[in-house]
Amino acid sequence: MSNVLVNFRLNPDRPIRVKWLATDGVPGDGYKAQITAVKLQGKTLQMDNSAILEQTAPDAAGGIGGYLVTFNGMVGFAETHPDRKHVEALTDAEIEYELAFVHEDSGRVAVENEDYRVLERPAAMAHKISGRTPTNA
Repeated sequence: MSNVLVNFRLNPDRPIRVKWLATDGVPGDGYKAQITAVKLQGKTLQMDNSAILEQTAPDAAGGIGGYLVTFNGMVGFAETHPDRKHVEALTDAEIEYELAFVHEDSGRVAVENEDYRVLERPAAMAHKISGRTPTNA
């Protein structure tokens, strides 16, 4: 059996822009950004919290409470994976995604439009990578 690897990414030149409102921490210091799901071809693919690496940084142009979020991750889909058929025909595609901010100590999930507001949410990209296992010569 071979896995198909898919790279999911949101590049730094088109980040998510967030205005932070909560007072019990901020992204990168108290809260961790997490991509919890990817929407591909109308199908929602749930993501393990370690599948995608999120990067958060203050947004100098966003003023006080402004943050930028980008992400990159590689997810393997085995032949028996229930979502495998949805990645079979994929080469490159724009994707939607679900974003959450989780408090690192309490596990509390920040509430959109109460603890933070998403100002810009550009589409991300998915790129299928061949899943062949190299053979030994």
